[in-house]
Amino acid sequence: MAVEGGNPEQGVGEERFVGSKRPSDIRGMFHDISPTYDFLNHLLSLNIDRRWRRFVARNVMTGNPARVLDVCAGTGDLAIELTNEARRCGFATKVTASDFTPSMMRRGKNKFEQMEGGDEIPRAMVADTMRLPFSTGTFDLATVAFGIRNVTDVGAGLAEMARVCRVGGRVAVLEFSQPRNRLIAWCYNRYFFGVLPWVGRLISGSRAYTYLPKSVAKFPDGEEFSRLLSQATGGEVTRHPLTFGVATLYLSIVAER
Repeated sequence: MAVEGGNPEQGVGEERFVGSKRPSDIRGMFHDISPTYDFLNHLLSLNIDRRWRRFVARNVMTGNPARVLDVCAGTGDLAIELTNEARRCGFATKVTASDFTPSMMRRGKNKFEQMEGGDEIPRAMVADTMRLPFSTGTFDLATVAFGIRNVTDVGAGLAEMARVCRVGGRVAVLEFSQPRNRLIAWCYNRYFFGVLPWVGRLISGSRAYTYLPKSVAKFPDGEEFSRLLSQATGGEVTRHPLTFGVATLYLSIVAER
């Protein structure tokens, strides 16, 4: 799949870019920032993003899942955590990581190949979350970390994640959310909308890190996102706020279709 042109700096205003989420623009943006993506993720989150992914892995890798799919996988950090947790538990889990930006997935594949374990390392593939190339009920678990808000149609993306899971399987979503404590929310927003975009642009040379906080601000969280996920899975949703509510893990079981 060729990288299509376009990013927030090429003919699309930031507000329009956030609102439209045109696939070619999203893909172009992530292609542009892929060389600095991992470094900035860890720097701008003060390495808390690593703890969040470990928390997700510990909480979703239960019941010995045979097959796991991580969508919007970026450079594969969550897929690696899921694999490591499976090994720690003694599970022979097969993890597949998919992303629709080839340059991101190439970096993920390189990281996977540096892991020990031979056939037990994650499989990397390029795929669109709204049109996953898997049969219904293929996986025991489908996950996504900080990627579902970039999907053009969030409901369609969640529905695809639920479709490729078996009945009784689970869908897990880790996403940014708004802290409920006013003081924490004020401090968080000062950093998220002020410091983060400036540092991100300085290092990456891209305005993608201006898109990030604006996309989070427009994205539903809490009860509103829980309703979207429940509509996709047909099941109830449990929420686990992380770091004062800066991020939230949403979990839902896929009900009878």
